[in-house]
Amino acid sequence: MKSLVVINPASGGGKGASIGAKVRNVLTSRAQDFEVVQAPSLEESLKEIENLCAHNRFDHLICVGGDGLIHDLIPHVIKYEIPLLVVPAGTGNDFARTIGTYGKKIEDILQIPTEHSPAEIDVGLIKSGSYSVPFVQILSTGFDSVVNARANNFRFVKGTIKYVVAVLLEVWKFKAVDFTLTIDGKLITQKAMLVCVANGTSYGAGMKIVPHANHQDRMLDVMVVDHVNPLRLLLVFPRVFFGTHIKHPKVHFYSGESIEINGDTQAYADGEHISALPIHVTLSDKPLQVFKA
Repeated sequence: MKSLVVINPASGGGKGASIGAKVRNVLTSRAQDFEVVQAPSLEESLKEIENLCAHNRFDHLICVGGDGLIHDLIPHVIKYEIPLLVVPAGTGNDFARTIGTYGKKIEDILQIPTEHSPAEIDVGLIKSGSYSVPFVQILSTGFDSVVNARANNFRFVKGTIKYVVAVLLEVWKFKAVDFTLTIDGKLITQKAMLVCVANGTSYGAGMKIVPHANHQDRMLDVMVVDHVNPLRLLLVFPRVFFGTHIKHPKVHFYSGESIEINGDTQAYADGEHISALPIHVTLSDKPLQVFKA
């Protein structure tokens, strides 16, 4: 069994480096055949990964990092049909929470490929202009995108708290957006605080934004939050941690296979900036192979 280990040493405020070292030690102690990519920049890492995958056959790719690294690896693991094993080392680790490796011991995670076959899960596909970007968890727009942008700029605030702080800083000045949605041909036009498209259940380090989302049902779930005043939005916000916000009268859900979103705002997916709207979101015809715990 041969593994490709991709490490983001900067993820999780430096956790990636220490966890990556532990992964290497465990694999070495087990006399496992593996290659490591830990380049100084994302661009260099992706080039090295492409080169290695083009000239080698790997049984799986071990990702040591957070949701951002997973987001960037998706095109490569799908292209080369390499099953993905996630060792969480990021700030939010929402994909690891979804597939069950979050909170597990490194030794136990690395044992999974020897005991279980990978599962196939859906991958969302965002089309913006002439290019497409895959994602596995949540695509967010409106207030969510503003919060995401603010949270990504924090240097010393980590984990869930950075999203809470970002919400408190942005909620007072945010203005509702005039959204136009087309879900499987059905047109919806309304002023809303945010629109998100979910393939997975959570974002922001465990916020259960769409708790009923299923990444194996070949459907995308859409959540729309109506125009509300800042205080009311703040009162609803804590419920996201438990998924109970779904019962609020200002929160609406839809599902579909083809979603078009337009409005004067930005789109983020898996915590990464994608583009300004409009965007078209569908499901990729190629699934992601991933080891679940």
